[in-house]
Amino acid sequence: MLNRAKRWLNPSPDTVGALRLGFAAAYIGVVGTLVVYTNYVSPCSDQWPHSRQWAMIGLLALMLFVERFELTRDPQPIPRHLAIGLLIVRAALVQGVVALDCTKLGIILYPMVPFAAFFVLGVDISNLMGIGYWLWVVSRAWRFDSDGLRTNFDSLTVVVVYTLLLIFMQVIARHIDRDQRSRQRMQQLLDELEASHLQLQGYADRVAELAAAAERNRLARDIHDSLGHYLTAISIQLEKAQVYRARSPEQADQAIRDARQTARAALQDVRQSVSALRASDDKFSLKKSLADLAGRMDRDTLEIEYRLEGDETDYAGPVLTTLYRVAQEGLTNVQKHARASHVTLDVRLGDTEAWLTLRDDGAGFDTNTLTDLASSPEHSFGIQGLQERLELVRGQMRITSDPSRGTELIVTVPKHPAQLAAV
Repeated sequence: MLNRAKRWLNPSPDTVGALRLGFAAAYIGVVGTLVVYTNYVSPCSDQWPHSRQWAMIGLLALMLFVERFELTRDPQPIPRHLAIGLLIVRAALVQGVVALDCTKLGIILYPMVPFAAFFVLGVDISNLMGIGYWLWVVSRAWRFDSDGLRTNFDSLTVVVVYTLLLIFMQVIARHIDRDQRSRQRMQQLLDELEASHLQLQGYADRVAELAAAAERNRLARDIHDSLGHYLTAISIQLEKAQVYRARSPEQADQAIRDARQTARAALQDVRQSVSALRASDDKFSLKKSLADLAGRMDRDTLEIEYRLEGDETDYAGPVLTTLYRVAQEGLTNVQKHARASHVTLDVRLGDTEAWLTLRDDGAGFDTNTLTDLASSPEHSFGIQGLQERLELVRGQMRITSDPSRGTELIVTVPKHPAQLAAV
């Protein structure tokens, strides 16, 4: 029973006004019990003393109900007009207890009215009401007669107790108000934090989507630049074997052997890619990779002249990988489309940036068609892949071509793109 009453008076410690409700209930309970008890010990000299006591108990219970009704409504705070109405009801209930009290002790319930007014009408109105009640109590304790102003010890004691209780209640009201404001501010911050969390979650989901899209694009570039290159080379070698099968069996057999060697190189490249995805400690070597690439593509019908100057030690890994993929894509395009007999691959690794130049003596093409190739879903992967790779390392690409002089591809990439981006 006691636990149920406790939950009724303070249903949730997180409720706005829970501290105020607990204090008001404790004050009404303690003071009300004291008033009823003193009236029981010193009943009024009338024929219904016990009726007075039960009536006071009923009024005190209504005061508790008013506190519970106001401070546990949802949402908080309650409408102002309703709060003022409940304040008037409190004042009427307190005055009813005082009117039924025969010991004059009931006036110590008066501080409950300015205490409640503090939260409804503000501190100034609450202070004025407290002063008004104090003057009323003093006027009842002191009286004028023919001998002048008189009082007795009991009345003076009640005035002192009332004054101390009034001051105490006002101080407590300020602390409770500060606590309520802190709780409301904390709840507001928690709501803002939750909203920020949801927003950050949305951003995280968006970043995950962008990261997945970037990874798909990277894998598409790697598949095109590596396996696409090898498959193109194998296809050309097999076509050569088919053409020379009747005219020159030796060249046909050589083309088949070259195709098998290219297939082994493709398998090795796949293994290296898988190893890189598994965070292998093997460091990529641009010099070795370009030498292997040039050696595989240097055939009777296509002569490749390869030069590399400079030290790649301090270069960023993505820069070296990009230079290799550019050379790989460029040589593949020469082999597929240029009909060239000689290619020059020149790489210079400087102190601040790297240059890659690829020249051929092939048929050339109209550079105005590059825009159409970039927008074509069937032919854009090579050029688009190169552009995307170079953008990631802040590189630049320039292509010039002439039917009489072949094609020239020039690429420049900074040594440390991350430092350039930070500047």
